[in-house]
Parts: sequence; structure tokens; C-alpha cells
Amino acid sequence: MRAQLSLSRPVEQSSSTRLHVLVRRFGNGYWVFYLAAFCMDFGFGLFIFLFNLYLTDIHFDERAIGRILACFTLGNVVGTIPGMMVTRRYGLRMLLLFTFSVVPVLSAMRVWIVWEPAQYALAFATGAALCGWPICFSPVIAQLTNSGNRTAGFSFAFATGIGLGTLAGAAGGYIPEILAKSRLHLSLVSGIQIVLLFACVVVAMGLWPLSRLELKRPKESARIRVRVIHPYLLRFLPAFLLWNVATGSFPMFGAVYLQKALGISLGRLGTVFAVSQLMQFVAVLCSPLLLKRLGKAGGVAAAQLGTAGFLVCIASARALPVALGCYVLYFAAQFMCGPGIYQMLMEHVPEAERSSASALQNLCGALCQAGAAALTGMCIVAYGYHALMFANAGVAVIAALLFVWLGAESSCEQTSLGRDGISQGAAE
Repeated sequence: MRAQLSLSRPVEQSSSTRLHVLVRRFGNGYWVFYLAAFCMDFGFGLFIFLFNLYLTDIHFDERAIGRILACFTLGNVVGTIPGMMVTRRYGLRMLLLFTFSVVPVLSAMRVWIVWEPAQYALAFATGAALCGWPICFSPVIAQLTNSGNRTAGFSFAFATGIGLGTLAGAAGGYIPEILAKSRLHLSLVSGIQIVLLFACVVVAMGLWPLSRLELKRPKESARIRVRVIHPYLLRFLPAFLLWNVATGSFPMFGAVYLQKALGISLGRLGTVFAVSQLMQFVAVLCSPLLLKRLGKAGGVAAAQLGTAGFLVCIASARALPVALGCYVLYFAAQFMCGPGIYQMLMEHVPEAERSSASALQNLCGALCQAGAAALTGMCIVAYGYHALMFANAGVAVIAALLFVWLGAESSCEQTSLGRDGISQGAAE
């Protein structure tokens, strides 16, 4: 009897302490930032999911939506350099507080002011204010983790954001219809407006954990101040930019494609979006296994090749269930390479230069996405969605080949450095 009790206790303890082990694996600062990321991922994810559909419901066509998206990303470009200067002078925390304060206000204005020129201006301003999030995200995660838990920290943060996107898709798909069918007798557009404003409030709630977050400012040497671009960025950016061309085109219009081209209702669209987010959640959690087995560059390239393959399948599918299944797997493969890409950059750049490298990465990626968004709207009107999907697949394949080359070059550099160290040691 005692033997049975002694055997059962470890089982009970192991199941009850899993959460405790996960919490202790990271420091308190990581979880404070995680709470702020929770607000941004759910709130702005909900806003992004619904806003393009909201624009189509108030009679904006794809060309106008493409221009609005281009203004948004151009604002992100313009705001990147000032954002980098803020992090250099005041630290990452100050820029995060600014982003979480201004973005909800501008987003609420985008909901209420539907005049087309105002939409362009507000999209530009929102993009400029939001640039602080991608600039700060990777450096903050890198600062709040160590070499032993950094891969898990990136994957867990990415996966949680995607999991929250699942909730955002479900909420965005069904709550407007529920409000429209309730006793309030709201129109579908009015229901979408209410949900969009609620999303703005959720983002603003992230100010509370950020006010309690403590981040250190790395010391800069005179050499680091002079160097604008780290040498690794010169090799990293071409592959990253091509990947941004592929991911900044069709995904922006994915929900519109499902609704207009395939005739899916808003409620069912929310279900599809939620399922795709759930698959992304699983894929990102499995990302460390892929990176461990194939290496960072090989794992990233494998996910990108899978993205290209599923995109071709979406365009070639004849049956609706097949198209929806490929659509879900397409987004899962696309997001699976995210942790590896950002970790590759952060591990090859010194801590004092991570915010600058992240800012330049965001700047170049936003420029590509701005051009891709503007051209995508015009290409859809002129050539249709299928031609766009095949073009995106080709660009994704080229990006995967460049990441393989980048990984091979990095391995050769590490090998040569190791040989130099051995030869120097022998000489001594």
C-alpha cells in the first residue's frame, strides 16, 4: 500500500508542477512583457482581421484597400528611424509606452472617419506609431531570456500570439453577427464597429504591464555608434526582404479572397481564420523541433518551401474543402519559420546593436510590404487572385534558397574561426 502511494505521488506532482516549471523557466520580466504582448496580439489581431472586411462593407474596393495598406506600411517605414533613435536615447521601454498609447487612439479614429483621404493619412500615422512593436519585440525577448531558454522563449511568445489570433478570429467572425441578431437590432457594419473599438481598448490595456516592466539599456562603445549596419545584415536582408514580398501580398487579402472569390460567410470565415490560427499555434510550438533537426537556416527554408507548395495548392484546388484545408496549412507553414528568422538575426548581432538591427530589419521589411500591398491590389483587379498566388509561391522558393545559402555561409565562417582559434592556440 505504501509502495503504491509513493509511486502515485510523483505522478500527481509531475502533473501539478508542469505550469510551475514553465513559469520558473523564465524570469518575472519575461512574463510581464508577455502580458503586454497578450494585449497587443489579441487586440490588434482582432482589429486587423475585421478592418479590411469593414472597409469592403462600406464600399472600398481592393485597389483602395491596397493603397491604405501601402500607406500603413509606408508610415511604418518613416517611423522606424525615429523609433530607433528613441531606443538609442531613452531605451526600449519608452518606445513601447508610446506605441501602446498612440496606436489605440489612431485605430479608433480609423473606424469613425471613413473619408478615403483621411483613411490614407490615418493609416500612415498608425503604421508610424506601430513601428515600435516590431522594433522592440525581438530585442526585449532576447534581453529577458538567456542562451538556454531563448529558442523556447521566442517560440512560446510567437505561439501564444498565434493562439490569441485564434480567439480574435472567432470573436471577429461571430460577435458582429450576434450583435446584428440581438435585440439591439444593429446592422452588421455597426456590429463590426463595436468590435473594432473593443479591440482598441484591449491594446490600450497593455500600458498597465508595460508601466511595471524594467529593461536595461546596453552600453554603447564609440565603435558601435559609428557602425550603422552590422555586416551580418548585409547577407541577412536579401533573403528576409524576398520573404516579406511573399508574405506581404496575398495574406493581406486572404480574408477578402475567401469571402468574395469563394463565397464564405463572415461567421464561417471566422471559423476558418480561427482554425488557421490554431494550426499556426501548433506549428510554431513545433518550430524548435524542426530547427533542432534541420538547423536554423534549413528549418526556415523547409517551412518556406512548404508555404510555396500550399499556396500553389490553394490556387489549383477545385473543391472548396480542399482549398480551405490548403489555406489553413499555408498559414501554418508561413508562421513556422518566424522564430528561426528572428533568432538568426539576434544571435549574430551584439546586444548593444540589436535594437538598431531590429529597426533596420523592420524598415526594409516594411518597404517591401508597402510596395507589395500597393501592387497587389492593382494586380488582383487586373489579373485575379490565382496569378498572384503563383507569383508569391515563386518568390517564397527563392527566399528559401537564399536562407539555405545564408546558413551555409555562417557555418563556413564559424568553421574558419574555429580553425584560426586552434592555430593560434598551437602557436602560443
